[in-house]
Amino acid sequence: MQLQCWLAAIRAKTLLISIAPILLGQVLVLQEICQSGQRGQGLFSPGLAALILACAVCLQIAVNLANDYYDFLSGVDGANRLGPKRFSKQSPLSPEIIHRAYLIFLSLGILTGLLLLWHSHVYLSWLGLLCVVAVMAYSAGPAPLSHNALGEVTVLLVFGPVAVLGGFYAQLAYLNVVLIWPALAMGLLAAAVMLVNNTRDIASDQIAGKHTLAGVLGERGSKFLYSALLLLALQAAVLSLHQPARFSYILFPLTALLAWLIHRREGSGLNRQLGQTALLMMLYSVTLSLDLLLD
Repeated sequence: MQLQCWLAAIRAKTLLISIAPILLGQVLVLQEICQSGQRGQGLFSPGLAALILACAVCLQIAVNLANDYYDFLSGVDGANRLGPKRFSKQSPLSPEIIHRAYLIFLSLGILTGLLLLWHSHVYLSWLGLLCVVAVMAYSAGPAPLSHNALGEVTVLLVFGPVAVLGGFYAQLAYLNVVLIWPALAMGLLAAAVMLVNNTRDIASDQIAGKHTLAGVLGERGSKFLYSALLLLALQAAVLSLHQPARFSYILFPLTALLAWLIHRREGSGLNRQLGQTALLMMLYSVTLSLDLLLD
């Protein structure tokens, strides 16, 4: 029971949105090394890649736990919520335990970030500081980002350019302009995951005074924006490839299907849409990675 509660509290199924961009970014490093004729010279560091992934996952768990805790304090988690019940109230995990866990994972994220700086480049310290501030400001403070229609923008930047380009720079200490397309694909899909979540919770968020982008656009507008984000992500994925797709062809029908299904689902039915969008993001990462390695 305790394990199930913790898995739900950290939202284990959503951790794909931090794993996916890190995986793709590290594959882009391998592709760059191979194309530049430097294969076998030890430029790619598996240990560094593991630190990047650990830092990203720890910080995402921290922000998930913080969101539970501060939504509990602000009254956003009401009985009329359509999503999975927050474990601060619905499980043996008390708000105090959730808060301590948030601080632990935030500390682990900072520690792995410092180790990453030690083994890579000092310029990344600004990027690391930005990520930590984003985690702390997302749900907490006088003007939380998630309460002021900035959740999707924050997620797009952090799980797109920051994760993909930051991971690439940590390995090779330079960037390539063409990396913007895979980075945008990841960021747009992560924003779509967030938008589904907020579209589902429009009614309960408005009652609690939480202002999200979905609340501003309304349910119909939010669903059209979701479809647009998926189609733009597909376009960015196509631009990421220098050769015809081999594995990424599967993304076309699946993206179109989810872009259509969002208009057929309502209320708690959007929980399934959220999980499927996170899986789609991981599928983008895996298929693009395979095509890039075969390029």
